[in-house]
Order: sequence, then structure tokens, then C-alpha cells
Amino acid sequence: MAQLSAYSEDLYELVAALDDRGVLRSGEREAWEEGIDDADEISELRTTEEALHKAMLNREGVTEVVSKHTAERTQAFV
Repeated sequence: MAQLSAYSEDLYELVAALDDRGVLRSGEREAWEEGIDDADEISELRTTEEALHKAMLNREGVTEVVSKHTAERTQAFV
């Protein structure tokens, strides 16, 4: 459970950083946070993270946010 909690926290921080930098569109932060909230297993968080990565891939500012605001253990997944 500790791993699930740590991964969730990392994803919340990443979503917040993306939102703070203006990468997310209106309502997206809440939608991504809901996906994180609903995850009961690591595999579900990975699916959410992969979807986030795919959706943000071509948006301006993403690379900088990921490199500056993502914990090392999560960077392996992004």
C-alpha cells in the first residue's frame, strides 16, 4: 500500500505542476485527479499515468514540468 500511496502522491504533484504551468485545459486537472482517486491498484495508476503522458505528449511546457517536478521513482514511468 505504501507504494500505491507514494505513486498517487507523485501523480497528484505532476498534475498540479502541469496545471500551474498552464499545460492543462479547463477541467482537466479535476478529471486527472479523479482518475488518480479511483485507482485502487498500481496497475490502475500506471494506466492513468500512461494516458496522462499520451494526452500531454505534444503540449508546450510538458518536458520542463516532468523534469523539474516529478519524483525520481515516477520519472521511470514518464
